[in-house]
Amino acid sequence: MNEKKMSFMDLVFMGMGGCIGAGIFSMLGVGIGYSGRMVWLAFIIAMIFKMSQQVRMVIMSSMFSLSCGMYSQQALILTPMLTGVSALTTLVSAFSFSVFGISLASYTATLIPALANFQKPLACAYLALFFFIGAKGVDIFARIQNFLGISKIVTLGMFIVFGMMFIGKNNTAALYAGEPFMIDGIGSFVMAIALMSFTCDGISNIINMAQVTENPKKNIPKAWLIASIACATIYALLGFVGSRLGSHSTVAYANLGDLARMVLPGALFIFFIIGGAMASLCTALLGGVTGYAPLIQGIAQDGWLPKSMMKKSNVMVVMAVGAVLPVIFGFSLDDIVAMIMVPGMVLGVIVNLRAMKLPEQYPTEWANTGLNISAGMYRLMMWVSIVASLLTGVFSLMSLTMPLIIGTVAATAFIFWYSNYCIKSGKVNITSTTDLG
Repeated sequence: MNEKKMSFMDLVFMGMGGCIGAGIFSMLGVGIGYSGRMVWLAFIIAMIFKMSQQVRMVIMSSMFSLSCGMYSQQALILTPMLTGVSALTTLVSAFSFSVFGISLASYTATLIPALANFQKPLACAYLALFFFIGAKGVDIFARIQNFLGISKIVTLGMFIVFGMMFIGKNNTAALYAGEPFMIDGIGSFVMAIALMSFTCDGISNIINMAQVTENPKKNIPKAWLIASIACATIYALLGFVGSRLGSHSTVAYANLGDLARMVLPGALFIFFIIGGAMASLCTALLGGVTGYAPLIQGIAQDGWLPKSMMKKSNVMVVMAVGAVLPVIFGFSLDDIVAMIMVPGMVLGVIVNLRAMKLPEQYPTEWANTGLNISAGMYRLMMWVSIVASLLTGVFSLMSLTMPLIIGTVAATAFIFWYSNYCIKSGKVNITSTTDLG
């Protein structure tokens, strides 16, 4: 039986759902803590940086329709050893799904205080549920994603409107009078950009859906652009409102639910938590789970992982275990974010340096991409992406404690070593780079 194909609007909702989730609902207060009332600008710059890091993938998605998405794209332009690094970095990213479980448990405890002491088992239960849904196929995923996507956009709009009214009615400017816009200077502002770039991730998950998408070469790039602009606008408005609800000491490091409690009456606050915060977390988790599965299956197909990982159910189990471990060991949200981002940023620099020759490497596909962009402009965007990746990686690393820095650097080095080991073992045969047409 053929699986239902995803439409253009399914992709837009998936992109927005993958972006607007654990990051913004858990990290908005962190951004305010680092950048004060300039958090709205930190969000916009972070989105521009993230788009620059993804633009190569989007261009390639209009050139090729590949069954294993971003992994297959990188296999086309990287050496075999670096392709392995890409594969293993993708697998490590599964640990970031723990952020969604932790945040869902936190918001559940906000609604039901009696569950405050049971957040770890709650987080694990949420993760298990959504990995199960992700294993059921794209049809049920799209229906749930679209419904929850509409719900959370309504609630975020409600927070922005009520927040603006609250600011005007209560003259909150008097509460932060005298505080600098960049609360701790330019260095702290750049740190905020690095951390907020995590909240701008997730839209690129749609690139991995080529195999189950209608007209992927056209619909994926267009959906990515629309979802990115929409999310940047929503984030800037949320940052503008959230940072002006009170003094810096009042709103810094608060989650979005705490800020919503300040402006929304009881019934609307409950709706915000369920239909906004928790719906956003659910759509981001569903988008990530569904988008990562075909990547990991392709990685196994090429020999970087055991062949048993070519089976979707096995992939879901392994990703679920990877997501649950940080919950069990009690890692904080910002530590998880920083540790996951460092290997990805290192790889991003390498990939974009090698991708500079993409127009010459695949001249026919480049000419037929349908995106009106010159080779010179493309290379300029690649350099912006490289700078953004370096800044994000360095500042993410700086936000960690020394033991976690050592562990993150060691894990990154291990990924390079293991990739080389797999190639020397003779098990690797890269075959997942065939254009689906």
